[in-house]
Amino acid sequence: MNQDPNEKDMIGDLLDDSFENVAKIKKSYTSNRPPVLQINQNHNSSPIYYPKVYSPQVQQKQNSYDLDLRLTKVPVQQSAPNSALKPKSYDYVTQFNPDDETSLDGDLISKCKDQNGARSIQKAFQEGSQAIREQIFNKLEKGLLSLSKDVFGNYVIQNLLEFGTSIQQQKILAILQPHSSQLAFHQYGCRVLQKLLQNAHNTADFPILFDTIKNKVRDLVIDQHGNHVVQKLIQLMENDISLWVLDGIEGQVNKLVINSFGCRIIQKAVSISTNHPDRQMKILFEIMRLAYELCISQYGNYIIQQLLKEGPLVIKNIIQQIIMEKLEEYSLNKFGSNVVDCAIKCSDNQFKLKIMELLLSQNNSQVLFVRLSTNAYGNYVVQNFFKYADSEIQKELYLKITNNQQLLQEIQQYKFGQFVYQMLTQKLELESFNL
Repeated sequence: MNQDPNEKDMIGDLLDDSFENVAKIKKSYTSNRPPVLQINQNHNSSPIYYPKVYSPQVQQKQNSYDLDLRLTKVPVQQSAPNSALKPKSYDYVTQFNPDDETSLDGDLISKCKDQNGARSIQKAFQEGSQAIREQIFNKLEKGLLSLSKDVFGNYVIQNLLEFGTSIQQQKILAILQPHSSQLAFHQYGCRVLQKLLQNAHNTADFPILFDTIKNKVRDLVIDQHGNHVVQKLIQLMENDISLWVLDGIEGQVNKLVINSFGCRIIQKAVSISTNHPDRQMKILFEIMRLAYELCISQYGNYIIQQLLKEGPLVIKNIIQQIIMEKLEEYSLNKFGSNVVDCAIKCSDNQFKLKIMELLLSQNNSQVLFVRLSTNAYGNYVVQNFFKYADSEIQKELYLKITNNQQLLQEIQQYKFGQFVYQMLTQKLELESFNL
């Protein structure tokens, strides 16, 4: 039996975040009507952040242009007031041509701040001769910091770090290292810094670069952009992790759990802190003080699920006790139902038996099994209980439900209850549950 997957978001990967939230604004006019503003927003997301390189699809500012763009672009004159307004165009700017040696003349820094220019210069540096690479690098060297924080230029700097010589990479590191704290909190600069960290890892330069960042870790972990730098460091240092991550998290879990960025850091820290059990337990008990809220939190529910799967036994027991106290509330909640599902999958038979008793309990003249089965989210909890419970528990619950015709009639009257009813009555489903 299949149910519309859009009715509920099942347990998935981590929430994603993306730098590329694009807002496009168009103005349209007709002869008889005043102008109308139309706004279209597209949001792209990916489960796990990977810094995007060499594909500058970027967020454009509404109703304004970056100062650098205004200085380097020449907009087309707008037409008469009574005609349709045309968007600003940069068609009059000479485009960079890697096959034309004269394209390397002039201000390459400004050309890197143009979308087409940035792409062309990346291609020229990647595919060009050593002489062309040296010429490009020399012209861009004085603008490395400015380009690192530019919407298009940051991709050029990443390109230099990817394909440049070791000497060029050393120069970039020497110039940007004093500004690493500034870059860490910047929307585009944090991408360049991650590339710097990756290149410097396992070299003598890494400790120097790392020391300028780790003192800011408490601010970085709760920053929209800085948290990605911390994640990169955790990834690079996973086999040699120190206490600096726990130093950044301890005492401010309540600040981290309010968004997807902070929750991701907590999940990483919990995973890699097993070598420091005392410090890990401090973090875990700090999380447990917020557990009731985290179970129904859009982001925090993933932390609870991770602890149910990988956490110490004492933490699992605490979470299971909370779930039994709030079984109905959590099962009827979009995010809480995911936590209940996870607990059922990861628990032993003792916990499942207690859940079965609660499902058959009666409150306000209605059995909890009916209230959950007829709910958009709760019906998944019931179905998953049958799927993941021990065969003996499955049979016991099945017999108690099917022998009570009143319960079957009640759930059959509701849209979501019909899915549970079909599961309990269709031969194919019964065979899959060994009933």
